[in-house]
Amino acid sequence: MTSWLRYATRFCAAALFSLTLDAEQQSPFEAKLHQANQLRLKGDYSSAEKLYAEALKDAQTDFSGMDPRLAKAMNNMAVLHHTLGRYEQARELYEKALEIWSTTLGPDDSHVATTLNNLGEVARQQGKLKEADRYYQRSLESREAVARDSQVALSNTLNGFGVLLQDMGRHSDAEQTQRRALGIQEQQFGRDNLRISVTLNNLAELYRLQKRFRDAEPLYRRALEIKQNILGNDHPEVATTLNNYAALLQDQGDSVTAESYYRRALAIRERVLGPGHPSVAASLNNLATVLRSQQKFAEAAEMLRHALDLFEKNFGEGHPQVAATLSNLAELFVAMNRVEEAEPLYRRALEAAEKRQGPQHIEVAVILQNLANLFVRQQKLKGAEALFQRALEIRRVHLGDSHSTVADIFTQLAEICERMGRSQEASSLYRKASGIYETTYGPQHPSTTVTRGAMERALRPRR
Repeated sequence: MTSWLRYATRFCAAALFSLTLDAEQQSPFEAKLHQANQLRLKGDYSSAEKLYAEALKDAQTDFSGMDPRLAKAMNNMAVLHHTLGRYEQARELYEKALEIWSTTLGPDDSHVATTLNNLGEVARQQGKLKEADRYYQRSLESREAVARDSQVALSNTLNGFGVLLQDMGRHSDAEQTQRRALGIQEQQFGRDNLRISVTLNNLAELYRLQKRFRDAEPLYRRALEIKQNILGNDHPEVATTLNNYAALLQDQGDSVTAESYYRRALAIRERVLGPGHPSVAASLNNLATVLRSQQKFAEAAEMLRHALDLFEKNFGEGHPQVAATLSNLAELFVAMNRVEEAEPLYRRALEAAEKRQGPQHIEVAVILQNLANLFVRQQKLKGAEALFQRALEIRRVHLGDSHSTVADIFTQLAEICERMGRSQEASSLYRKASGIYETTYGPQHPSTTVTRGAMERALRPRR
């Protein structure tokens, strides 16, 4: 089975330090940062970058090397780098801002905790999950130390940490963390607040990935209702929840309703954000996934090409979303039996992901698995086996030996071994996969029973 990369949004983005002064009270430096922030939020990254660079240069000229305003300029420029997938540049500026705030404001100041949070998120998106865990733990320690003064900030860090735990395969811990964040927010704001809708979304996404669809759906419905009541029906945040709800419906096999939700999200984003915004590209990509499932291949290909063009224009050729869209286009060509066109796209995707995110990133493993599946289709079993082995190594580093995704690769390797006549090895791999599935899903889950049956079949004498 190949992996189609959708963009279901989890809310754990890096933080900009908002300016609370009225416009007439802002200094030229603060006004420039504020304007840059607004341009970034509109998706005008090129104009925003020019203003952030000017503000940072002004801060370096006008303020001392340890002035908190310099740290603010560094942080905001780092957020832009972060958004554009320039993770190392973002990390460097976050670390400099952290040093300034830690020295001038103390280790328990909220700016320190938020910057640690931002560093954790950069590490998570680079696939450095253990490093991200350390940053989030430090941020939480700081938040907990002043929790009585900043329960809301604590809930925000818990939210991001919950997403990290989900990526690490620690689903029980992730659920507990997200529910703690939700409890704090409901106590602070009541049941109908935008912050609550964020946590509901993240918890629903956790349940969706666990295939706990009945638990996920009411959370998406509640998040959507909160946003529509507060923001109206034509807001980009409403589009985001429509997009995520559509992913759930798609996973449940309701492609018709999923398509309608994806189209509603796309229409809102095009109308409000403009047709060139990267969120429009994400909607096009997601709509293509459901069109592919309906075998509307020509329309899906057109949308993926458009999405790829928008991502490259907004982020550059090496961005992770460019790599993901190349992989999706390759997978579409496989479904269309245009396999010769698929392989170079997978290789472009792999090169882009390795260059920007590093050779050990989780999304590199996804692309390796997709390319391996293509090799299986082409009867290149030894090449496929090598790619699956490399993907397995990456998955184990980040997820441990007992994650269901590790079991999926064991199953794929077992199928290759079986086809190559290595029955004992195939049975052993099926046994490992079955054990993981049973621990994760239970003894009667289809993944468990099917893999157990494959294990027994592999050992039967061939006629």
